[in-house]
Parts: sequence; structure tokens; C-alpha cells
Amino acid sequence: MNLPIVTIVGRPNVGKSTLFNRIIGRRQAIVDDQPGVTRDRNFAEGEWCGQAFLLADTGGYLPKSADVIDQAVREQVEIAIEESDVVVLVVDARTGITTIDDDMARILKTSKKEYVLVVNKVDSPKDEPDIGQFYKLGLGDPSPISAMIGRGTGDFLDVILEKISKIPIIDKEETGIRLAVIGKENVGKSSLVNTLLREERQIVTAVPGTTRDSIDARFRYKENEYLIIDTAGLKKRTKIKENILFYSNLRTYRSIQRCDVVIYMVDAVKGVTKQDVQIMLEAANQRKGLVCVINKWDLIEKDHRTMNELSKLVMERFGDLRYIPLIFTSVHEKQRLYKALDLATKVYEERNKRIPTSELNNYFEPIFAKTTPPATRGKEVKIKYVTQVTANPPVFVFYSNYPKLIADNYKQFIENRLREKFGFIGVPLTMSYRDKK
Repeated sequence: MNLPIVTIVGRPNVGKSTLFNRIIGRRQAIVDDQPGVTRDRNFAEGEWCGQAFLLADTGGYLPKSADVIDQAVREQVEIAIEESDVVVLVVDARTGITTIDDDMARILKTSKKEYVLVVNKVDSPKDEPDIGQFYKLGLGDPSPISAMIGRGTGDFLDVILEKISKIPIIDKEETGIRLAVIGKENVGKSSLVNTLLREERQIVTAVPGTTRDSIDARFRYKENEYLIIDTAGLKKRTKIKENILFYSNLRTYRSIQRCDVVIYMVDAVKGVTKQDVQIMLEAANQRKGLVCVINKWDLIEKDHRTMNELSKLVMERFGDLRYIPLIFTSVHEKQRLYKALDLATKVYEERNKRIPTSELNNYFEPIFAKTTPPATRGKEVKIKYVTQVTANPPVFVFYSNYPKLIADNYKQFIENRLREKFGFIGVPLTMSYRDKK
């Protein structure tokens, strides 16, 4: 399901990340009184009165250099307008209207997107008379809130729902296997897509950031129908690297949200980076199938041991993602590209696989008898029964007399045994533990 995207924008230190955390109900962003302290990307699903939405916090994308920070904030508003459904402009009741507030409001007023003006740091009723000045921004009625203590946030979220209700719903059925091709700049995404589609549908060049927009395209291969989503390169012409991250991460998140399987491309020369792992973790958290394509294999000096050695290094970087299959390709030499597609198809099939309850229990009963969960707090922990409750994505429920006392390492042991027997290659598994009663 495509969730509406709500993006929080504003100059530094107005409380964007505090508001983000207040809405999603947990402290995901690092919040500090120093401007620009939010780090890493911040996207999370929010919910109010049954309406889910994707919330994006731009706070982590402001540059440290003071001479470009105004430009960066303006660009972020433009990106938010381009990629979001609702834009939330946060201003500070204590400092009043600044030049950059006025500039951002002007950009929003000329857009065709829904927007909400939030006046933060209105901690008590005595502060409310100060919000009258913000009508000068021309963005309609301001929503006075205190993100720190939660005052007014319910009324603000009601306004958000009102804005979301005005967004046209285009809910076209997407049949077939939905693939998202994701990876950093210049890793070969467009070339891979062009090969699979057998047409020059995108500009392909060695210069990073030339993909004009994300595409959706259908094609058939070996009796299967596919919908392939190629994540955008850098449509924004900006020299501010933080905005590049914000833009590309927003597009990437949207593509992950829509797909069944992520084909994640890595540069064989540069290796797997922390950012690569973070994005794959995001896909895993959304319970999407995953294939890792190590591209530019033609540029690596190698012998008969190189592939195995590099595979081991990659798996070390993956950590908990070691169930993700690898394939080494060269889009330049057209090597193993369709094998990568075959692998993605296999992962899709694994994601839709359902194991009969009798087969699960026949397999696990002797395992639980031989290797019982460690006793905790003097209590003998037993697992009595297991069943798969859903597929696509797969969810397993294990029934125990003391489910809350099952140690994490034993849960990992169970997952390892499950994968050894039943596969689920490239598929994140949800393992739930419940009281047998």
C-alpha cells in the first residue's frame, strides 16, 4: 500500500525532530538544542485515528556550514513539495518570523501541494497571543503546539488528516512481481533496467545523477510478468550533499514501500558501505525480499578464489542480513544479469511460501526436545507448538508456556534451524512467541 508522505521542514532548531518523535511515539531521531544535530535519515510510519502515513524529518539533512544553510533549507522545501503529499512548515513562536521562514512560506504558497503551518514552542495558553504574527506568512491558520510536552499535537494531527483527505487517490492494481532496483549513484541501476527491458528507456551514462525520474515499466520473462521500479538518481541540481541524501532517501523509501523484492546493487570496487547496509536493513524492516547484486565484477582482478573471499567479506558486513543471496554481475559485459532476475524471482517465490503446520511441528518437535530453551528465573521454558499464520511476508507463531522468557540467542537458533530446513532465501522472517493458553 502506498502511504501518503508527510514531510516536516523548517530552519534549524525550531523543533522538527521533537515533533517527529512526538508523532511516531518514540525517540528515533537524535534531538539536541544545537542546530543540525539530527543525524541519519529519519522516516517512520505514523498513525492518527486509523489513518497511516509516512513521516519524513528533514532535520538530519542540514549542512554544518552556516553560509549554505539558508540555501539548503529552501531546497529542502522544494524537494518536499516535489516528493511529498503534505508539507509541514515548523516555525518558532519565541523567535518570530525570520527571513528564511518568509522565503519558505512563499515557495509553499506557489506550489500545488497541501501544507500546514505549525508554530512550535507554545508551551502554555499565555504564549498563544504571540502566534498572531504568523498569519503574515499567508499560509492560513497556524497550528500552535508544544512538541516537547505534546500540547496541541492532537489538533495539529486532525489538520493533517484533513489535508490527506484532499489528496486524490490513484489506487491502480499492480499485478506481477514488483521489483525495486536500488543502489548508490553510478552503480549500474539504469543499465540493469535497460537490459531487462531490452530498450533504452533511460539515459545511461557514466556521470552520476543523470536518471531523470523513477520509472515503472512492465515486462515478461519466462512466463512471469514483472513491474520494475527504478529508483531515481538526482533530479535536483544541488551541490549540497545533505539535500542529495534527503532526496534520494525519500525516493528510495517510496520504492521499497511499493515493491515485493529489492534488487540492491553494490559497486564491487568500492565494496559494501554502511549506507548500503542501512538501506538493506530498511527493506528488511519492511519485510521485503532482498537480493544483493555485486556489480562491476569485470573491473576486479580475480582468480578462482576471489568470489568466495569477497562473498565472505560481504557477509561479515551484512551481520543479521546474512540470509540475503549474492550474485556477481557486470552490466557493462552483460554478465549474469538475467541470473540476477532469476534469483529475485526465486526470492519472491520464497516470500510467498507456506509450510504446513504438521510439517513444521514434525521438524521442530525433536529439536525442542533435544535443545530446550534455557531455564530463566528458575522456570522451565518449553515451546509446544508452531504454525505459519501468513505468507507474503511469512509470519510464524511459536506457542510457549513462558514466551517472554525465551532468550534472543535461542530465538536466533530457531530461525537458523527454520532456514536450514525450509529455505526462505532472501526473505526476512517474523517470529512471534505467544502464551500456549
